[in-house]
Amino acid sequence: MTVAAAVFLVLCLATLWWATRPASVGVRHTLFVFVWLCAALTATLVTFSLFPTSTADGTVFGVTFGGAGAFVLLVWTAALRAGNRAADRDKREAAAARKAVPAAPPGPAVIGRQETHWYRLRRTAGSGKRWIGVITGDVRRVTSADAWVNSENTDLMMSRIHEFSMSGIIRYEGSRRDVTGRVLDDVIANELADAVRDHRPVTPGIAIVTSAGELARTHGVRMIVHSAAVEGQPGSGYRPIRDLDQAVQHALKAAGRPVLADGTALAPAQVVLFPLAGAGTGGGDLDETARTLLLAAVDHLTRSAAAPERVLFLAYTEAELTACRRILDACPDVTSKQPAPA
Repeated sequence: MTVAAAVFLVLCLATLWWATRPASVGVRHTLFVFVWLCAALTATLVTFSLFPTSTADGTVFGVTFGGAGAFVLLVWTAALRAGNRAADRDKREAAAARKAVPAAPPGPAVIGRQETHWYRLRRTAGSGKRWIGVITGDVRRVTSADAWVNSENTDLMMSRIHEFSMSGIIRYEGSRRDVTGRVLDDVIANELADAVRDHRPVTPGIAIVTSAGELARTHGVRMIVHSAAVEGQPGSGYRPIRDLDQAVQHALKAAGRPVLADGTALAPAQVVLFPLAGAGTGGGDLDETARTLLLAAVDHLTRSAAAPERVLFLAYTEAELTACRRILDACPDVTSKQPAPA
Protein backbone atom coordinates (compact mmCIF):
# COMPACT_ATOMS: atom_id res chain seq x y z
CA MET A 1 0.00 0.00 0.00
CA THR A 2 2.89 2.36 0.71
CA VAL A 3 4.10 2.22 -2.91
CA ALA A 4 0.58 2.84 -4.22
CA ALA A 5 0.15 5.78 -1.84
CA ALA A 6 3.41 7.29 -3.13
CA VAL A 7 2.26 6.91 -6.74
CA PHE A 8 -1.06 8.65 -6.04
CA LEU A 9 0.74 11.43 -4.16
CA VAL A 10 3.00 12.10 -7.16
CA LEU A 11 -0.03 12.11 -9.48
CA CYS A 12 -1.79 14.52 -7.12
CA LEU A 13 1.08 17.02 -7.07
CA ALA A 14 1.75 16.78 -10.82
CA THR A 15 -1.93 17.32 -11.71
CA LEU A 16 -2.18 20.21 -9.25
CA TRP A 17 0.75 21.93 -10.99
CA TRP A 18 -0.83 21.31 -14.37
CA ALA A 19 -4.23 22.63 -13.28
CA THR A 20 -2.80 25.93 -11.99
CA ARG A 21 -1.21 26.89 -15.33
CA PRO A 22 -2.91 29.66 -17.39
CA ALA A 23 -3.15 27.23 -20.32
CA SER A 24 -5.46 24.97 -18.30
CA VAL A 25 -8.47 27.29 -18.60
CA GLY A 26 -11.37 25.14 -19.75
CA VAL A 27 -10.17 21.94 -18.02
CA ARG A 28 -9.05 23.38 -14.68
CA HIS A 29 -12.00 22.20 -12.56
CA THR A 30 -11.96 18.72 -14.03
CA LEU A 31 -8.28 18.46 -13.18
CA PHE A 32 -8.98 19.60 -9.64
CA VAL A 33 -11.44 16.71 -9.23
CA PHE A 34 -8.64 14.33 -10.16
CA VAL A 35 -6.31 16.14 -7.72
CA TRP A 36 -8.49 15.66 -4.67
CA LEU A 37 -9.37 12.12 -5.77
CA CYS A 38 -5.64 11.26 -5.76
CA ALA A 39 -5.24 13.04 -2.45
CA ALA A 40 -8.13 11.07 -0.92
CA LEU A 41 -6.76 7.77 -2.23
CA THR A 42 -3.33 8.63 -0.86
CA ALA A 43 -4.78 9.37 2.57
CA THR A 44 -6.87 6.19 2.47
CA LEU A 45 -3.96 3.96 1.56
CA VAL A 46 -1.72 5.52 4.20
CA THR A 47 -4.44 5.15 6.87
CA PHE A 48 -5.11 1.49 6.15
CA SER A 49 -1.39 0.69 5.87
CA LEU A 50 -0.72 2.24 9.29
CA PHE A 51 -3.89 0.91 10.88
CA PRO A 52 -4.68 -2.37 9.11
CA THR A 53 -7.42 -3.26 11.62
CA SER A 54 -9.50 -0.19 10.63
CA THR A 55 -12.80 -0.96 8.94
CA ALA A 56 -15.17 0.82 6.59
CA ASP A 57 -18.29 -0.65 5.06
CA GLY A 58 -20.45 0.56 2.21
CA THR A 59 -23.02 -0.65 -0.28
CA VAL A 60 -23.05 0.46 -3.95
CA PHE A 61 -25.59 -0.86 -6.49
CA GLY A 62 -26.61 -3.56 -3.97
CA VAL A 63 -23.03 -4.79 -3.50
CA THR A 64 -21.47 -4.54 -0.04
CA PHE A 65 -17.77 -3.65 0.28
CA GLY A 66 -15.65 -3.58 3.37
CA GLY A 67 -12.24 -2.28 4.48
CA ALA A 68 -10.14 0.01 2.28
CA GLY A 69 -12.07 -1.02 -0.81
CA ALA A 70 -15.26 0.48 0.55
CA PHE A 71 -13.59 3.81 1.28
CA VAL A 72 -11.94 3.96 -2.15
CA LEU A 73 -15.24 3.19 -3.88
CA LEU A 74 -16.97 5.89 -1.86
CA VAL A 75 -14.39 8.46 -2.88
CA TRP A 76 -14.54 7.38 -6.55
CA THR A 77 -18.36 7.68 -6.65
CA ALA A 78 -18.18 11.18 -5.22
CA ALA A 79 -15.52 12.07 -7.79
CA LEU A 80 -17.75 11.01 -10.68
CA ARG A 81 -20.53 13.29 -9.47
CA ALA A 82 -18.15 16.17 -8.88
CA GLY A 83 -16.63 15.62 -12.35
CA ASN A 84 -19.94 16.38 -14.07
CA ARG A 85 -20.28 19.64 -12.17
CA ALA A 86 -16.63 20.49 -12.89
CA ALA A 87 -17.13 19.93 -16.62
CA ASP A 88 -19.98 22.47 -16.64
CA ARG A 89 -17.82 25.03 -14.82
CA ASP A 90 -14.95 24.45 -17.24
CA LYS A 91 -17.27 25.03 -20.18
CA ARG A 92 -18.47 28.35 -18.76
CA GLU A 93 -14.93 29.42 -17.87
CA ALA A 94 -13.61 28.61 -21.35
CA ALA A 95 -16.45 30.61 -22.95
CA ALA A 96 -15.69 33.59 -20.72
CA ALA A 97 -11.98 33.39 -21.60
CA ARG A 98 -12.76 33.43 -25.33
CA LYS A 99 -14.88 36.55 -24.91
CA ALA A 100 -12.11 38.24 -22.94
CA VAL A 101 -9.55 37.86 -25.75
CA PRO A 102 -9.67 40.99 -27.92
CA ALA A 103 -10.45 40.39 -31.58
CA ALA A 104 -7.58 40.79 -34.00
CA PRO A 105 -7.68 44.16 -35.75
CA PRO A 106 -9.02 43.95 -39.30
CA GLY A 107 -6.50 44.07 -42.10
CA PRO A 108 -6.39 46.91 -44.61
CA ALA A 109 -9.46 47.15 -46.83
CA VAL A 110 -8.52 45.85 -50.27
CA ILE A 111 -9.98 47.72 -53.25
CA GLY A 112 -11.89 45.40 -55.55
CA ARG A 113 -12.80 48.00 -58.15
CA GLN A 114 -10.49 49.55 -60.73
CA GLU A 115 -10.61 53.29 -61.20
CA THR A 116 -8.05 55.92 -62.13
CA HIS A 117 -7.69 59.36 -60.59
CA TRP A 118 -5.73 61.69 -62.86
CA TYR A 119 -3.91 64.91 -61.98
CA ARG A 120 -2.47 67.22 -64.66
CA LEU A 121 0.80 68.99 -64.07
CA ARG A 122 0.54 72.77 -64.14
CA ARG A 123 3.91 73.23 -65.84
CA THR A 124 6.30 70.92 -67.68
CA ALA A 125 9.67 71.16 -69.37
CA GLY A 126 8.21 70.12 -72.74
CA SER A 127 5.35 71.46 -74.80
CA GLY A 128 2.90 68.62 -74.16
CA LYS A 129 0.75 67.87 -71.14
CA ARG A 130 1.97 65.57 -68.40
CA TRP A 131 -0.16 63.55 -66.04
CA ILE A 132 0.23 61.71 -62.77
CA GLY A 133 -2.45 59.35 -61.50
CA VAL A 134 -3.51 56.74 -59.00
CA ILE A 135 -5.01 53.47 -60.24
CA THR A 136 -6.76 51.14 -57.80
CA GLY A 137 -7.04 47.40 -57.37
CA ASP A 138 -4.99 44.38 -58.30
CA VAL A 139 -2.03 44.98 -60.61
CA ARG A 140 -3.06 41.88 -62.60
CA ARG A 141 -6.03 43.86 -63.91
CA VAL A 142 -3.96 46.80 -65.16
CA THR A 143 -3.59 46.97 -68.95
CA SER A 144 -3.08 50.72 -69.40
CA ALA A 145 0.70 50.98 -68.84
CA ASP A 146 3.43 49.93 -71.24
CA ALA A 147 6.12 49.92 -68.52
CA TRP A 148 5.82 48.40 -65.04
CA VAL A 149 8.27 49.25 -62.28
CA ASN A 150 9.29 46.30 -60.13
CA SER A 151 10.27 47.38 -56.62
CA GLU A 152 13.20 45.08 -55.97
CA ASN A 153 15.89 44.52 -53.35
CA THR A 154 19.47 45.64 -53.88
CA ASP A 155 20.43 42.07 -54.79
CA LEU A 156 17.94 42.33 -57.67
CA MET A 157 16.72 38.82 -56.92
CA MET A 158 13.02 38.45 -57.72
CA SER A 159 10.54 37.03 -55.23
CA ARG A 160 9.35 33.44 -55.52
CA ILE A 161 6.31 33.05 -57.76
CA HIS A 162 4.03 32.08 -54.87
CA GLU A 163 4.74 35.22 -52.86
CA PHE A 164 2.15 38.00 -52.96
CA SER A 165 4.36 40.88 -54.01
CA MET A 166 4.84 42.99 -57.11
CA SER A 167 8.04 41.09 -57.84
CA GLY A 168 6.43 37.66 -57.46
CA ILE A 169 3.42 38.62 -59.59
CA ILE A 170 5.57 40.06 -62.38
CA ARG A 171 7.83 37.01 -62.33
CA TYR A 172 4.95 34.55 -62.65
CA GLU A 173 2.77 36.51 -65.07
CA GLY A 174 5.76 37.18 -67.29
CA SER A 175 6.88 33.55 -67.44
CA ARG A 176 5.97 31.07 -70.15
CA ARG A 177 3.78 28.31 -68.71
CA ASP A 178 2.10 25.13 -69.85
CA VAL A 179 -1.63 24.47 -69.72
CA THR A 180 -1.41 23.45 -66.04
CA GLY A 181 0.27 26.74 -65.05
CA ARG A 182 3.68 25.16 -64.49
CA VAL A 183 6.54 27.53 -65.36
CA LEU A 184 8.49 26.41 -68.40
CA ASP A 185 10.62 29.51 -68.94
CA ASP A 186 11.28 32.01 -66.12
CA VAL A 187 11.73 34.77 -68.70
CA ILE A 188 12.00 37.96 -66.66
CA ALA A 189 13.94 36.51 -63.71
CA ASN A 190 16.44 34.92 -66.09
CA GLU A 191 16.94 38.17 -68.01
CA LEU A 192 17.47 40.08 -64.79
CA ALA A 193 19.96 37.51 -63.50
CA ASP A 194 21.90 37.71 -66.80
CA ALA A 195 21.97 41.50 -66.57
CA VAL A 196 23.25 41.58 -62.98
CA ARG A 197 25.46 38.46 -63.06
CA ASP A 198 28.02 38.66 -60.23
CA HIS A 199 27.57 42.38 -59.45
CA ARG A 200 25.28 41.89 -56.46
CA PRO A 201 24.48 43.85 -54.40
CA VAL A 202 23.93 46.74 -56.77
CA THR A 203 23.94 50.43 -55.94
CA PRO A 204 20.69 51.38 -54.13
CA GLY A 205 18.26 53.13 -56.47
CA ILE A 206 19.71 51.74 -59.68
CA ALA A 207 17.25 50.71 -62.43
CA ILE A 208 17.66 47.88 -64.96
CA VAL A 209 15.30 47.23 -67.86
CA THR A 210 14.23 43.79 -69.06
CA SER A 211 11.54 42.60 -71.42
CA ALA A 212 8.06 41.94 -70.06
CA GLY A 213 7.89 38.32 -71.15
CA GLU A 214 4.31 37.08 -71.45
CA LEU A 215 3.01 40.34 -69.93
CA ALA A 216 3.50 41.87 -73.38
CA ARG A 217 0.85 39.55 -74.78
CA THR A 218 -1.54 39.49 -71.82
CA HIS A 219 -1.31 43.04 -70.45
CA GLY A 220 0.27 45.18 -73.17
CA VAL A 221 3.44 45.74 -71.12
CA ARG A 222 6.58 46.31 -73.21
CA MET A 223 9.22 46.51 -70.49
CA ILE A 224 9.87 45.91 -66.81
CA VAL A 225 11.99 48.48 -64.97
CA HIS A 226 13.61 46.79 -61.97
CA SER A 227 14.30 49.38 -59.29
CA ALA A 228 16.62 48.60 -56.35
CA ALA A 229 14.29 50.39 -53.93
CA VAL A 230 14.62 48.27 -50.78
CA GLU A 231 17.56 46.73 -48.98
CA GLY A 232 17.68 43.77 -46.64
CA GLN A 233 19.40 43.17 -43.35
CA PRO A 234 19.76 39.71 -41.74
CA GLY A 235 17.30 39.31 -38.91
CA SER A 236 15.48 42.56 -39.70
CA GLY A 237 13.97 42.02 -43.14
CA TYR A 238 13.67 44.73 -45.79
CA ARG A 239 13.38 48.48 -45.52
CA PRO A 240 13.22 51.28 -48.12
CA ILE A 241 16.55 52.67 -49.25
CA ARG A 242 17.53 56.05 -47.85
CA ASP A 243 17.20 58.00 -51.13
CA LEU A 244 13.91 56.58 -52.34
CA ASP A 245 13.24 59.67 -54.46
CA GLN A 246 16.38 58.91 -56.45
CA ALA A 247 15.03 55.44 -57.20
CA VAL A 248 11.97 57.07 -58.79
CA GLN A 249 14.17 59.39 -60.86
CA HIS A 250 16.38 56.52 -62.08
CA ALA A 251 13.36 54.36 -62.94
CA LEU A 252 11.70 57.13 -64.97
CA LYS A 253 14.93 57.91 -66.79
CA ALA A 254 15.37 54.22 -67.62
CA ALA A 255 11.78 54.03 -68.92
CA GLY A 256 12.37 57.15 -71.02
CA ARG A 257 15.52 55.73 -72.63
CA PRO A 258 15.14 51.96 -72.21
CA VAL A 259 18.06 49.73 -73.15
CA LEU A 260 18.18 46.00 -72.47
CA ALA A 261 21.25 44.28 -71.05
CA ASP A 262 22.23 43.03 -74.53
CA GLY A 263 22.26 46.61 -75.87
CA THR A 264 18.86 46.49 -77.58
CA ALA A 265 17.19 49.89 -77.42
CA LEU A 266 13.40 50.02 -76.94
CA ALA A 267 10.95 52.77 -77.75
CA PRO A 268 10.40 55.07 -74.76
CA ALA A 269 7.56 54.18 -72.42
CA GLN A 270 4.55 56.50 -72.49
CA VAL A 271 2.78 55.24 -69.37
CA VAL A 272 4.77 53.96 -66.37
CA LEU A 273 3.16 52.08 -63.50
CA PHE A 274 4.76 52.25 -60.03
CA PRO A 275 3.88 50.27 -56.92
CA LEU A 276 4.20 52.07 -53.60
CA ALA A 277 7.75 50.80 -53.36
CA GLY A 278 8.85 50.06 -49.81
CA ALA A 279 5.41 50.49 -48.20
CA GLY A 280 4.49 46.79 -48.42
CA THR A 281 7.00 44.07 -47.56
CA GLY A 282 9.60 46.86 -47.41
CA GLY A 283 8.07 47.92 -44.12
CA GLY A 284 8.14 51.66 -44.78
CA ASP A 285 5.66 54.16 -43.36
CA LEU A 286 2.79 54.49 -45.85
CA ASP A 287 2.32 58.27 -45.73
CA GLU A 288 6.02 59.06 -45.78
CA THR A 289 6.75 56.56 -48.55
CA ALA A 290 3.84 57.67 -50.72
CA ARG A 291 4.80 61.33 -50.33
CA THR A 292 8.40 60.65 -51.34
CA LEU A 293 7.43 58.60 -54.40
CA LEU A 294 4.66 60.85 -55.68
CA LEU A 295 6.53 64.13 -55.26
CA ALA A 296 9.64 62.65 -56.87
CA ALA A 297 7.54 61.67 -59.90
CA VAL A 298 5.95 65.12 -60.04
CA ASP A 299 9.41 66.69 -59.90
CA HIS A 300 10.68 64.51 -62.76
CA LEU A 301 7.67 65.19 -64.98
CA THR A 302 8.03 68.93 -64.29
CA ARG A 303 11.74 69.16 -65.07
CA SER A 304 12.38 66.53 -67.77
CA ALA A 305 11.28 66.88 -71.36
CA ALA A 306 11.84 63.18 -72.01
CA ALA A 307 9.13 60.52 -71.86
CA PRO A 308 7.00 59.30 -70.18
CA GLU A 309 3.89 61.42 -70.54
CA ARG A 310 1.98 59.70 -67.73
CA VAL A 311 2.94 58.07 -64.45
CA LEU A 312 0.56 55.87 -62.48
CA PHE A 313 0.84 54.68 -58.90
CA LEU A 314 -0.93 51.53 -57.81
CA ALA A 315 -3.21 51.75 -54.74
CA TYR A 316 -4.15 48.24 -53.65
CA THR A 317 -5.92 49.25 -50.43
CA GLU A 318 -8.22 52.07 -49.35
CA ALA A 319 -5.48 53.35 -47.05
CA GLU A 320 -3.05 53.60 -49.97
CA LEU A 321 -5.64 55.39 -52.13
CA THR A 322 -6.45 57.85 -49.36
CA ALA A 323 -2.78 58.60 -48.75
CA CYS A 324 -1.99 59.14 -52.45
CA ARG A 325 -4.98 61.36 -53.10
CA ARG A 326 -4.35 63.44 -49.98
CA ILE A 327 -0.77 64.09 -51.10
CA LEU A 328 -1.69 64.97 -54.68
CA ASP A 329 -4.64 67.13 -53.66
CA ALA A 330 -2.26 69.21 -51.55
CA CYS A 331 0.48 69.40 -54.20
CA PRO A 332 0.65 72.90 -55.77
CA ASP A 333 2.23 71.56 -58.99
CA VAL A 334 -0.82 69.57 -60.11
CA THR A 335 -4.49 70.23 -60.71
CA SER A 336 -6.96 67.71 -59.36
CA LYS A 337 -10.27 66.27 -60.61
CA GLN A 338 -9.10 66.04 -64.20
CA PRO A 339 -10.76 63.88 -66.87
CA ALA A 340 -8.77 60.95 -68.19
CA PRO A 341 -6.09 62.00 -70.70
CA ALA A 342 -6.84 61.18 -74.31
